[in-house]
Formats: sequence, C-alpha cells, structure tokens
Amino acid sequence: MRKRFFRSEKGQAMVEFALCLPLLLALLCGIIDFGWIYYNQITLNNAAREGARYAVIHYIPDSRQWNDDAVDLIHSSMVGVTAADAVVTDPVNQQITAKVTAEAKILTGFTSTIIGKNSVTLDAECTMRLEN
Repeated sequence: MRKRFFRSEKGQAMVEFALCLPLLLALLCGIIDFGWIYYNQITLNNAAREGARYAVIHYIPDSRQWNDDAVDLIHSSMVGVTAADAVVTDPVNQQITAKVTAEAKILTGFTSTIIGKNSVTLDAECTMRLEN
C-alpha cells in the first residue's frame, strides 16, 4: 500500500475558528443582553407590586401622602435601574394600579448594532384591591 503525503493542516483550525467566532460572539452577546433585560423587567415587576401593595394598605381617602410614599418606595426598590417613571393611580372600583416605565441600557455593542438602539423600554403594572 502506498502512503499519501498531504500538505500540512496547521491552518485549518484557525480558519474554522475564524468562521465560527462571529456566530459564537453573537450568541454570547445575545445571552448577556437578554439576561440583563430580563433582570430589569423582573425588578420593575417587583417594584410595581411593592408600590401597589403599600398603596392599598396605607390608603387614606382625603390624603395624598400614601401616593407619594408608594412612589418613593417604588423608586427605592429598583436597584440597578435608572431613569424610571412611577405612577400610582387613585382608587377606581376599589382598586389601585401602580405603573412603572424604565429604559434598560443594552450592555454589549454587538447587540445594540443589530437592533439599532442602545436601550429598550420596559413597562410593568400591578393592580390590587383596596384593603378595608
């Protein structure tokens, strides 16, 4: 049997790595940004829930202090989230609603290039019944 001599295959691994690297980086950046946005959404949901719960427990009909305190509680419970707007509505049908809106910055430049924005707008809302 005759032996065949081939050229060296030293550069093959480098070429395969160069072809796969952009796909792996895109996947990694997508995972990082999705996790960050998901974390911010969960934080907003929890903040809206805490604000609504505070408002329904401490509601006083002729006072606005409960509303201001609920909004302050929402802002203080959003750790890591910046530039958020919080609104706690007056009771309608014995229910109070807390709404929170915030911008979540995208962490990786790769994902922001693909979607064309540097941030994503997130909303959260919670409605609870008044305690009597």
